[in-house]
Amino acid sequence: MPISTRVIVFAATLVGIAATLALPAWAKPPIEAFGETPDIRSMQLSPDGTKLSFLARRGDVEQVMIYDLATKKQEPIATVGEFKARGVSFASDDYVILTASKTTRSLEYFTDKFEDSSSFAINIKTKKSVQLLTKTPLLWPLQTGLHDIAGYDPSGKHVFMGAFTTDGRLSGNPPHDLLRVSLDTGVGVATGGRSGSHYTRDWVINNKGVVIAREDWDEKTGEYEIHAYDGERMRTIYEIKDLDYTLGVAGVSKDDKSLIVTNRDGSEFYALFEMALADGKLSAPIMKRADADIEGILMDRGRVLAGVSYSGMFPSYDMVDPALDADIKGIQAKLPDSAVAVDSWSRDWSRLLIHISGGGLSERYAIFDRKARTLDLIAETRPAIKPEHVGQLITIEYKASDGLKIPALITWPTGIAEADRKNLPLIVLPHGGPEAYDGVGFDWMAQYFANEGYAVLQPNFRGSGGFGESFAVAGHGQWGRKMQSDITDGVNALVKMGWTDRNRVCIVGGSYGGYAALAGGAMTPDLYKCVIAVAGVSDLPEMLVQSRRDRGPKSSSFRYWTKVIGDVDKDRPAIEAISPVNLAANFKAPVLLIHGTDDTVVLIKQSDRMEAALKKAGKDVTYLKLKGDDHNLSNSDNRRDALEAMGAFAAKHIGPGRAAQ
Repeated sequence: MPISTRVIVFAATLVGIAATLALPAWAKPPIEAFGETPDIRSMQLSPDGTKLSFLARRGDVEQVMIYDLATKKQEPIATVGEFKARGVSFASDDYVILTASKTTRSLEYFTDKFEDSSSFAINIKTKKSVQLLTKTPLLWPLQTGLHDIAGYDPSGKHVFMGAFTTDGRLSGNPPHDLLRVSLDTGVGVATGGRSGSHYTRDWVINNKGVVIAREDWDEKTGEYEIHAYDGERMRTIYEIKDLDYTLGVAGVSKDDKSLIVTNRDGSEFYALFEMALADGKLSAPIMKRADADIEGILMDRGRVLAGVSYSGMFPSYDMVDPALDADIKGIQAKLPDSAVAVDSWSRDWSRLLIHISGGGLSERYAIFDRKARTLDLIAETRPAIKPEHVGQLITIEYKASDGLKIPALITWPTGIAEADRKNLPLIVLPHGGPEAYDGVGFDWMAQYFANEGYAVLQPNFRGSGGFGESFAVAGHGQWGRKMQSDITDGVNALVKMGWTDRNRVCIVGGSYGGYAALAGGAMTPDLYKCVIAVAGVSDLPEMLVQSRRDRGPKSSSFRYWTKVIGDVDKDRPAIEAISPVNLAANFKAPVLLIHGTDDTVVLIKQSDRMEAALKKAGKDVTYLKLKGDDHNLSNSDNRRDALEAMGAFAAKHIGPGRAAQ
């Protein structure tokens, strides 16, 4: 049965409008349309498919909202307050979970600031909210991040959460136990016979609220185990000792007889397998692709597998149910230039919440009703940004100097006809991670610069994730080397094609992208006319030493950074040679540093040291410190100020883009 004609008209409108309208330069959206957090975000469909929950920003206040799909009425049920909202979800039809965090410091237990995450249950009818777990007796005090939901109780009034517990002593390695937590009181109680070890990382709980498996991992020794439960009896069905193991539990089969696990198993991309709960035997792959990683698992609330999503420049899916698979692919076919993602679904899969972006669109949500065959637009996340404000996004591929193919995105400036897309000023925007990637979608920073009249290049340099194990491993040991030359090669390719003015190029990046921006200014000083680093790493030995001190020399985190950057003891001279803080004398372009004072991912001293080094070398440096903000620039005022500073800095040093002239 085809999708209704109103959906086809809707789809054609979304795809076609950006190509037919050009916005005059003087009618650009205000900077806050891009710089502030979206008006609406983190939308989710309720299990019964009748309601939506989402976060709505009203000035400086963010509220948790409920929208009734039948009556089309919405109402706030909670105000976020002093916490930073990270997302909302449904615990059941009657309760919403708000996940939030705040930057804090415990002088009693921790010397540095950390981002402390929590979950709050909100009763939709009474609007009463409680913080989960914090009032539970005998919680281990030296733990942060009490927010993960391990499973859902069929009663709809409880969830399962893992937490470290104690018998009153603050010594040794406390067990990580499974607690059944009331959504009305927030208090957790032990789940009989389900005590974990210190190394328990996950539990598998089926649709009946029964724990059927447990996953343990000791990051220091590499010991990894999966345990199955038969009533009160626990059996170890899988064990391996490997610091670089790739297997992980994702869900459970429909008959509860097998676990669904992800594993690379020596191949280039992750695939899905079944592991028998009886004996731990692995099946042949049940879902895989030869050209993409499994990036997400779609499952019901008891973690029963429904399908998978794959990595790539556009979202793609394979579903267990052929009819559902055909429906999702049908929606995507109607919007071939957009990123069409399945965000959430009703428990019977009759309704899907679809997230649409890219292809001439800002972000928006729509409901697909599979029975009625209709797709209805529900909300635009940034209503001030119309389709004509959105720079056209295309995917390209270019060759690095050693022949490796580099996938990338180009965002064309708004207000400029296709025939005039030549010799443009360019913003180079490398992503963070670095083992992440940029795909088609709405990037608020790229779109801001496009509205200022700049072309934007987002290269997926080697070391990026999503393109296979070999592509990621090709970046190991290549910070400041081939990872950096991949970015340089992208600029040169655009110049060669006539798209970019070589004399009007600025590099802008955050986190690892901030490192790449600084490395670009230090290692290719004639290529860039300005450098903007947001929360960028400048001193790699200091970063590695900090990781070793905070997480421990045997931690998976420190091992990872050692693997991709180098051994801070044995390779120190080589690592110092690619640290921008030691290369300040090389800079020719002016530098803008931006950093939140509460950043717990890349500490602000990284930018402090870079500023000091540039000043000592007599270089042009501007430093914007964002008081009280974190690594993600979560504060709307700060994000807007940062964007304003970046736009002014680029305009000063490579000239305003054509749309801004």
